[in-house]
Amino acid sequence: MAVKKKSSRIQHPPEYYRSKRTRLAKLGAVRRRHADTTKVNMHGVKLKWTKHCDHLSVSDIEHLENASKEDIMTFLEWMLDSYRRIRKRSTVHAYKRILFQVYRKSVGADFNAKANEEINDYVNGYLTVRYKLDTSVNEKPVMDVDDVYLVQHHHWVHDTSVFPDERQRIQLALLILLQAYTATRPQVLAYKKLSQKAINDHYFGNEDEDMESEEHAGKWDPKEDDFKTITYGDVKLVLLKSAEGGRDILAMEVTLRFTKGWERRENPKTFIFYEVDDLLFDAILHLLALALLDQVFEANIQTVQDIYKIKARPPRRSLDDGTVRTSDTEALRYHTYLYYLQRLGPVTGFVQILNPYCIRRGSGEGVEVMCHINAATYQAYINQRIQCDTVAAFLGRPSNNALLKAAGHMSRHVDPRAPTNATHLDLEHIRTDPTLVKVIELRDSLSQEVRRESGSIREAEVSGTKLYQMYRAVENKVRSTRAYLRKLAKATTRQEFFNNISIEINSQLKDDAGSFLDLGPDAWNPQVSYNLKERRLLAELICADTCDLNDETKLKHRIYTTNAMILLGKEREIRRVKSEMKAGTDEFPQSCDTNQCVFLLLG
Repeated sequence: MAVKKKSSRIQHPPEYYRSKRTRLAKLGAVRRRHADTTKVNMHGVKLKWTKHCDHLSVSDIEHLENASKEDIMTFLEWMLDSYRRIRKRSTVHAYKRILFQVYRKSVGADFNAKANEEINDYVNGYLTVRYKLDTSVNEKPVMDVDDVYLVQHHHWVHDTSVFPDERQRIQLALLILLQAYTATRPQVLAYKKLSQKAINDHYFGNEDEDMESEEHAGKWDPKEDDFKTITYGDVKLVLLKSAEGGRDILAMEVTLRFTKGWERRENPKTFIFYEVDDLLFDAILHLLALALLDQVFEANIQTVQDIYKIKARPPRRSLDDGTVRTSDTEALRYHTYLYYLQRLGPVTGFVQILNPYCIRRGSGEGVEVMCHINAATYQAYINQRIQCDTVAAFLGRPSNNALLKAAGHMSRHVDPRAPTNATHLDLEHIRTDPTLVKVIELRDSLSQEVRRESGSIREAEVSGTKLYQMYRAVENKVRSTRAYLRKLAKATTRQEFFNNISIEINSQLKDDAGSFLDLGPDAWNPQVSYNLKERRLLAELICADTCDLNDETKLKHRIYTTNAMILLGKEREIRRVKSEMKAGTDEFPQSCDTNQCVFLLLG
């Protein structure tokens, strides 16, 4: 755990304060301190402004310092001409807003407010009409408990994806639960690596934005507190005396320190979790499995049985254990978490793209708290579908909450039969795509020229010839074009499946023998093959229905499940070839009967 060093506060001689006053006067306006993610966005717009100035053969910093509304309008139009992927009007406004952040930090003053209004009118009027900018607002999908259940159940029971190791399967399930229960941003739970070069080069200027950085450079040890994310040091297990006289209650406190704006205001949030009978939704069970796998307890706790042997003896009313061991393992990165989650979406059968903010919006809808400074910000996350039964309100009847819940969330469109890849025919058509064919011909031509000039591609790479750089750029274009066409074919195939619902309706109407409520003997029945016996055991235990069991049996089942999860976390599944995957299948449950980082990037 990083240790905060004591600051040395001494009174300096008069010359120090006089020179400091002179320096402050020279700097002018005090520059605002932005978050690192904002700096990266500013760096991108700064690069675009520099390219625009190079195109006009003018100095970038001088052009920005003397910029008028006409210069900003011209830059936005140049950007639309140069970057054809910008199609939405809101994107243009976002670029303009970030450019003004670069302007304020580089020039030391805000851009003229009146001119800003005219620029907005120019974007909303002329640019929108000329470039046919999209003014629609995309629907923001919201996940509720049923949606999360589908994802978790598929993750443990049906998912055939192979992880680098099974520990990552456990941590992904825990990440989903923590985000559902806290409504926090995904970057709080998973580390997002940012370019240090972009952070340092996000505005025009040479002065260090933090003039005292040298004095406070050692305030935190970057080797031990470099990953601004949740760690075991933020998790505390608490054993509380039961008011009903039964076994002591195991609870968990999770403190989120690095929420948005933590650098400007330290306002950590602590959430309390407790055990639930539905083990798919039990965050404590998942955390215990990871903690025992990583051996993070300071006390001599080696097994899950040891935890439940501990009692809060009088006069104590609680007993807590903080885990404060340091890890040398890298934190799970945000893009890895996003990749795993987006991969779960299509195979579960969701129409919309699954991402962490779907869970965040659903949790915010449930508790109406998302840790915003301004409550109005919540409006950007609110469900587009009204969650109030207006029909019942007008008629004076009881609300049909179940129907509204089913119709207002992502699981409404779920169909696990939806294809997850493009058809073979569509993939064959990609080879003959005119754009791809032209780029491949250009690449092959440049390849021959490079070999003629340097003898081989490898020799040209070592020499760094201009011709090789052109070849490499075109090669990257070939790869990106092929990847884009495959992604488009996959999305088109899935969309056609969901759009052809009328075909299924007509098929059911023609089936006189069928029932409106029965899909018949040919109903979809998935089959799953487990390559690891530990995975099959855990799938059966974690989906078992324990509602009718007594307390003692529930505890035994919880311990068995945790031990099964620990055993699975020690395994690593071997990727199977397609012929093996088509071999026999196993049965699966048909129904749901301290500063070591919690989430690790291994393998």
